[in-house]
Amino acid sequence: MTKRVFTVCGGVAAALLAQPAAAKVGVLTESTDYSGPYGKRQEMTIESSWDFGKTALVLNASHGKRKFEGASFKGYQLSTSVYRDWNERISSRTSVSLADNSPVFARRELVQDISYKLVPNALVTVGGKYASYYGGVDVASLHAGGSLYFRGGFATYRFGVHDVEGRGRQYSHLASVRLKDPKGSGQTQMWVSAGTALHEQEVVAAGRHGKYRGVHLQRVQPLAGPLALSLGLGRTWYDTPAGDYQGTKATVGFTISR
Repeated sequence: MTKRVFTVCGGVAAALLAQPAAAKVGVLTESTDYSGPYGKRQEMTIESSWDFGKTALVLNASHGKRKFEGASFKGYQLSTSVYRDWNERISSRTSVSLADNSPVFARRELVQDISYKLVPNALVTVGGKYASYYGGVDVASLHAGGSLYFRGGFATYRFGVHDVEGRGRQYSHLASVRLKDPKGSGQTQMWVSAGTALHEQEVVAAGRHGKYRGVHLQRVQPLAGPLALSLGLGRTWYDTPAGDYQGTKATVGFTISR
């Protein structure tokens, strides 16, 4: 499985980093243009990860801007994740992120997932998330899904139920397929999403009523040696009582593996 691990205990992190590990550093930029008066969102993230075998650690630092007609906001976010293989069948992910109070990132997020391998090429995952958004909107979520691994890639699906403060229950669907190149380490991945939990797609939509559906395609292309290029393009359609609009996202990134 792909592992990305977080811990808030500095002593544990220091102990992990003292071990030999496969490391990766990446930079990703995202730009989303919204139709009508909904403005634009830009984000840059620097990610470092270390794989220690049964445990892996990922640290992210992000800076973003959210522009509207006549207003502009900046935001910063720090996040860390820990993935752990407890035995041959059970694994977990724990993630925490903190950000300033702006309509760019969720102010606080805590995610806990537990996965169980049913057979060698399939697993089920259940988990929960708590998030606090700009404007004081809190969201508690439960989600469940599964992953099927096959020669040359995998497919996943997740269903989520979200208790949004002041808005009641909302839901989300997310499906993804990744295909590896027959030769080399390149890969192509597609995500398809739909639901009523608008905060899952846009932070400033936390607490609003509406529906969304989206699709995103990403290509990871190896370059020279350990360097790889990531390119992505996606589109999300929003249907809300205040009006319908679309968001078009483009991503560009580079990673270096060791």
